[in-house]
Amino acid sequence: MEQWTFTAVDSWFFRESRPMEAVGASRLDSVFPPPANTVIGAIRHCIGEAHQVDWREYASGPHALHQVMGTPADLGPLSFDGPYLLHNDKQRLYPMPQSLLWTADRQHSTRLLPGAMPVECDLGRVRLPQKHTPLAGASAKPDTWLTEQGLCAFLRGEPVLPDDMVQPNSLFVSEERLGIARDNARRVADDGLLYQTKHIRPQPGCAIAMNVGGLNDSRLAQTGLCRLGAEGRLAGWQRNSALTLPDISSPAQKNGLMLMLLTPALFTQGWVPDGLQETEQDGCRVWQGVLHGVALTLVCAALGKPRREGGWDLVNKKPRDLYSFIPAGCVFFCEVQGNLEAAQRALHGKQIGLEHAWGRGKIAAGFY
Repeated sequence: MEQWTFTAVDSWFFRESRPMEAVGASRLDSVFPPPANTVIGAIRHCIGEAHQVDWREYASGPHALHQVMGTPADLGPLSFDGPYLLHNDKQRLYPMPQSLLWTADRQHSTRLLPGAMPVECDLGRVRLPQKHTPLAGASAKPDTWLTEQGLCAFLRGEPVLPDDMVQPNSLFVSEERLGIARDNARRVADDGLLYQTKHIRPQPGCAIAMNVGGLNDSRLAQTGLCRLGAEGRLAGWQRNSALTLPDISSPAQKNGLMLMLLTPALFTQGWVPDGLQETEQDGCRVWQGVLHGVALTLVCAALGKPRREGGWDLVNKKPRDLYSFIPAGCVFFCEVQGNLEAAQRALHGKQIGLEHAWGRGKIAAGFY
């Protein structure tokens, strides 16, 4: 597996899922990091350009290049992991866990852990996440990231320091853009088609990284330029050795297993990972099953707002289907039947849910 790194030459625009004509949509924001499909599309386009492919011929039927980079519906030999953000050119960042709560000044934190007693709510009688220690005003910070050191501390159940948090303003700045649609035939602006967008301009040292597996192509250069995201903004790309997920040592005291999403996941049964089925345990609603050979019980979860992803189908010239993904940073609290350390090693760095080849559902396993 190798890592592709994308750096901005200009500002970037990774459009949110709402259409331009949505009711009440005065401005369309960028999502950052971008959806996996956006980065995968850019990588596959670079591969095709290296082969000087005729894209109409490629899209019209069977093609020799399908054996190298697959198709938009089937990636063939390729597999992906990411995207991730890089800081200071080489340090990988990870999403802030939804179960790690910070004060407004982001100097103090506490954790959410499964409550000792079940409560009655709209989910039935379940154990809900509760603060480990009282901390007034503490809330999740999904717009921030953790360093590798911070991720390891979180997964070991140790305190995460403020220095391990990376703020958005150290990675990028937002730029407001105002435009109007054009009638190219008449060379005039169309009436009433004013729009507003928000672009992302990465700070020096901030980049997007995607791990690529199964790529065996001698024609492909080590560096190059491509268009990335909406409006085809320019980006430089470079191929390097892939970064790997750090191993986690076992703490002295542990009660159960945490599964944290590093990339968005798509499940067939909503927020519950595939392979787990609802059941009742001691009068409490839980979900039991087997993930990667590990028998476990899902007790509760700390979830964020769904991430909506769609995109544009260049071949058929129409919008792609829109899906709701469980966002990166969500944490599942599980009890394990058997050795806890062995279960952590078996699940750490694995994928759950659907669309594994697209990098969906990558998890880091830790202890609570």
